[in-house]
Amino acid sequence: MRKPDFSGEWILNVEACALSPAVAPAVQNGSARIDHREPTVSVHLHFTMNGEPVDVRFERPSNWTGDALEFTDTVPTPNGDLTISFRYELRDSGRRLRAAEQLRGAGREQDNVWVFDRAAST
Repeated sequence: MRKPDFSGEWILNVEACALSPAVAPAVQNGSARIDHREPTVSVHLHFTMNGEPVDVRFERPSNWTGDALEFTDTVPTPNGDLTISFRYELRDSGRRLRAAEQLRGAGREQDNVWVFDRAAST
């Protein structure tokens, strides 16, 4: 069975997000560019938080659970290891991207649901 293609330009829908108290007040806007070519997915996230740009880029092997892509990374910090897990799902016939994020360790316990709407084609 064919898996969903997450490729495209996505615009953050701040009002539809469910963000932790540590993140919600800071987020002003954002976008995502995803290039999904099996067996790899490349993601570029851009946010404006507290008036400052925040860019995150990563490329990972596609890790499927049903129709969702899942990624987990552990990064060392001065306060110990921080584990970040993402689950990407397409909703509304592919018009909406839901990215559930979980941060654990290093004194950070956060759960965020980021919601992006597919950008209009030009």
